[in-house]
Amino acid sequence: MTLPGAERIQAAIRVTWPPSALLHSGPFDLPAETSGSRRATSARLRPGATATVADIAAVEALRPGTIFGTTDGVEDDLARTLAAEGYRDEGISDLMAGPVAPLVGDLPRVSGFAHWPPLAICDALWEAHGNPPPRRVPMHLAPEPRTAILLRANDRAAGALFVGIHDGLAVLHMVLTLPAHRRQGVGLLGIRHAANWARDHGADHIVLPVEADNIAATTLYARAGLVRQGGYRYWRRQ
Repeated sequence: MTLPGAERIQAAIRVTWPPSALLHSGPFDLPAETSGSRRATSARLRPGATATVADIAAVEALRPGTIFGTTDGVEDDLARTLAAEGYRDEGISDLMAGPVAPLVGDLPRVSGFAHWPPLAICDALWEAHGNPPPRRVPMHLAPEPRTAILLRANDRAAGALFVGIHDGLAVLHMVLTLPAHRRQGVGLLGIRHAANWARDHGADHIVLPVEADNIAATTLYARAGLVRQGGYRYWRRQ
């Protein structure tokens, strides 16, 4: 089975984690949110569009200090223009993908619960680990099907994640394993719970963005059979 490419993964990520609104400046879309992850707040070139130096300057005039995002292998012309204009490459999110089928199967009882809307315990876990309510708004704007998954280990809450589906791709967001439960298989358990839910809702691949320098996370996803299909790079004016 052919894995989805970077453009398809990006499209699914954006549909399942939508901004409250998009502002438009020339060929760029700007999420209305100005706080949150770099990926969720970065200026995006609309598919198939090209951008000039003047277009970039217009975005800066509208929202000074904007982070621009470029997909490797798709928007390299924009990346070169940004670099020439003094923008610095500030890192990259790997776009990961893998088939659902190998991850599907029976799981330990009460080790995970797919549900919607999120239980209060999920909200509390996310908030306690750097994701307050404003950063969680996109999950409530995402189209159906969608789910929160609460993870449990040793009779305690051990983590949580959010999953949305678009174009046959189940996208993982807000993936959290509590520090006390790391390196105990909880992360992989969460991916497998997500796979079971995704299978039941018609998805054939799991995809997600992950900071490339988060070695623990990239190692986990590789163990789950996910492979890098591209990258989303961040640029900020020096």
